[in-house]
Amino acid sequence: MSGTGLKHANIEIIKRWLIDLPHVDDDGPSFCLSFAEKMNELGLPLWRLSYTLTTMHPEVLWRTMMWNQEDGIKIVDRPHAQLKQSIYTSSPIPSLRAGGPPIHVSLEKDVMPYPICQDMKELGGTDYFAQGMPFSWGGYGYISWTTKIPGGFDQESIDCLNTIIPFLSRRIELESSYHVMNALLEVYLGKNAARRVRAGAFKRGEGERIPAVIWFCDLRGFTALSDTTEASELIQILDSYFDIVASSIAKHQGEVLKFIGDAVLAIFPILDGNQAACQCALNAADEALAGLKAYNTDRRSAGKIEVANGIALHLGDVTYGNVGAKERLDFTVISPSVNEASRLESLCKPLKTSLTLSEDFINALGREDMVDLGSHELKGVKKPLRVFTFERFQLV
Repeated sequence: MSGTGLKHANIEIIKRWLIDLPHVDDDGPSFCLSFAEKMNELGLPLWRLSYTLTTMHPEVLWRTMMWNQEDGIKIVDRPHAQLKQSIYTSSPIPSLRAGGPPIHVSLEKDVMPYPICQDMKELGGTDYFAQGMPFSWGGYGYISWTTKIPGGFDQESIDCLNTIIPFLSRRIELESSYHVMNALLEVYLGKNAARRVRAGAFKRGEGERIPAVIWFCDLRGFTALSDTTEASELIQILDSYFDIVASSIAKHQGEVLKFIGDAVLAIFPILDGNQAACQCALNAADEALAGLKAYNTDRRSAGKIEVANGIALHLGDVTYGNVGAKERLDFTVISPSVNEASRLESLCKPLKTSLTLSEDFINALGREDMVDLGSHELKGVKKPLRVFTFERFQLV
């Protein structure tokens, strides 16, 4: 640390640094660490730093970036529900997000106005300073600074922090914009597809042929359920069902590509051999069906109609890429194997099983304890498909 506080002479250095520092596309930690180190280098006796990255995530209100001298970087994604919790309402943040003035609290006093200040005091902090960050779209973020130096931040440091806030706001708004883009791509496309789009695979007609396990599932009796269920409850059912299925797929290295009404299309790319991918898909199916069973237990206890689904797993090559119109693209997979997986799932109900498996899938899995359900003609498929399951998936 070059001194005991920021100097007015450092303001131009900070402005230039904020403009010139290259962006690192890692959703925040690189900039946070570099900024904390730079402020300490220029003389600010910084112990803790915290600020927000805005987001447009359905579950996350904003991302809090935190740095401290002992532990380095910590990232916390704040859920929308936190707006109603005391951790938020009793903090300085509501005032700052409403455009209120900076909040400066000496932690060397006996009475603290906010719980966060009491927490910092108990950890050894001596001074807390928080500012709203005005963004160009009209909203506000916030940033807080905490020190352990006796006497706290000097007035020149506080003046400097107030002077740089418009420039810091623009840089953090830029960091937020990258985070928003990444978050939206991942939510609506999936992590792997989002990564490919960010890497430049976004031209219409571009695709890559890859081997994969193909997952297709849907709810049974969804039309009848729709006719007897209020729209708001139906959405809740679908959300719960999709949570169970999608989390199971993601946990076992799969990727959800599309929700089609009440159906889910996903793939498990072949990365470590056919058998490994097939086992991952089978594990995901086991977990999804167990999750749905637990969900139905709760619905049955509440006197509500249970929901059932069927899952099909198939193995084949797919073309993975952009398909669609000039103004509306879809990142998905297409191939005869995808159609076969969809048709294979339609056999779950007549064959009284919650899981149907193709012969290609079974051969790659390398198991001999399966149940042979025979060969079946499928609509739109030239040759009959031999279908298998396991005993635990058969329905009484």
